[in-house]
Amino acid sequence: MKKEKIFIGIDVSKGYADFIILQENKSVLKENFQLDDNKTGHEIFTKLLEELSTDFQIICGVENTGGYERNWVHLIRELSRQSKGIEIYKFNPKAVKHQIQSELKSTIDDAISAKGIATYLINNYDLFKSNWEKSISERKEVTEGKMLNNMINSLIKQKTMKTNQLEKLVYQSFPELLRYFRYSTPQWIYYFLIKYPGAAAVKRGKLSGIENIKYISRSKAKLLKKLAKNSVASMNSELVEYMIKQQCEDILYIDKEIQTLKKKLEKVYENDERAKIIMSLKGIAKWSAAAFLVELGDEKRFKTAKQIVGFFGVNPSFKLSGDGIYKVRMSKQGSANMRSVLFKIVNNLVLHEEYFKALYAKYRAKGKKHYVVMGILMNKALRVLWGMLKTGTKFNSKIDQRNIEKNNQIEQKSQISKKSRRMQKLTLDAPISRSNLKKRRATLEPQSSVSDESTRSSKNSSVQI
Repeated sequence: MKKEKIFIGIDVSKGYADFIILQENKSVLKENFQLDDNKTGHEIFTKLLEELSTDFQIICGVENTGGYERNWVHLIRELSRQSKGIEIYKFNPKAVKHQIQSELKSTIDDAISAKGIATYLINNYDLFKSNWEKSISERKEVTEGKMLNNMINSLIKQKTMKTNQLEKLVYQSFPELLRYFRYSTPQWIYYFLIKYPGAAAVKRGKLSGIENIKYISRSKAKLLKKLAKNSVASMNSELVEYMIKQQCEDILYIDKEIQTLKKKLEKVYENDERAKIIMSLKGIAKWSAAAFLVELGDEKRFKTAKQIVGFFGVNPSFKLSGDGIYKVRMSKQGSANMRSVLFKIVNNLVLHEEYFKALYAKYRAKGKKHYVVMGILMNKALRVLWGMLKTGTKFNSKIDQRNIEKNNQIEQKSQISKKSRRMQKLTLDAPISRSNLKKRRATLEPQSSVSDESTRSSKNSSVQI
């Protein structure tokens, strides 16, 4: 006999979680309750699931919180291996947020969030079950690799923050030195500022001392001395010098940690054939390849290129109405870490890979701004990399060019959907806007034998679509 389904919404917080159990008709089977993320809490929840599983098929849902949900997911997955009547899925918090907002709640607490998760689970279970199954099927090395990559990204953000703070201090203590901060800051700057933290310190120092710093030649040492002598610095106190020195030491320490963690991530994929395929693109080195693979997970879970770019949020998102397209921008749904990796990859591809360099120049020549082009190329790079992995072939620009030509040969869809007009013939005599009139003509004229002029004037020109 088929068991009745029940749905458990789990709203995870740091150290505990709120639960609610709903029946398929959305009535409450068990009111909200809270359990701690410790042994006692897990034992209570385990006992509850075991009792319920005798009479019900249990479907649990949890938002992807970036780590706090993992202990609960692991517990339920272990129980699901013992009982086929228990399921667990993770999904995007944005989807649940929209579900809760649709209920017009004035106050949202953990209990309401748990109910929102359970409701979303009920509404979408049959539609998205196969996709949700992929959300908890990651291999252990992928999960651990993502955590490692998160740590690297966190350190990179710290380094960026400290570099920005350092620039502000240098602007007041030795502004002439900022010419070296314009792009990526060279390592010698940090060693130099640790020893000579400001224009006043440089003026006090000896030329030989500056010259002894790694990567500083005699000519550069003389230039630094000259810049310090003519500096318009407004601050030269001992406290400011201490802060500059401390920031530089912190940056060097963080950078060392970043390099260490990058090597550990690279080692996870050093013998992976997929990494070798990806690195056939000039500009993608070991760390970029490893970071991409760990964020991608199993590439076979995606059936089409459209699906993968939508999953990682590098697809264009726009509002389409009868009269035009508005607010075209990158959707930015899904993993921000993947988009960060793709941005770095594209930045290198534009510098080193001729095919992407030409694409960048082509879009810039059309008047598109730098970051708009980078977004277009992030979409392109993801589709190309996924195609390479799917076919197991190294990069070949001719293959991509053939794919573009093939797509261009496919007959374009009508500007106005046939399905939407199935109830009434399409004509030009409705009180429509100029932009919609243009769309209707584009749809009608290729199928009509009448001339352009007669089409514009005739009220009887129509076609069944």
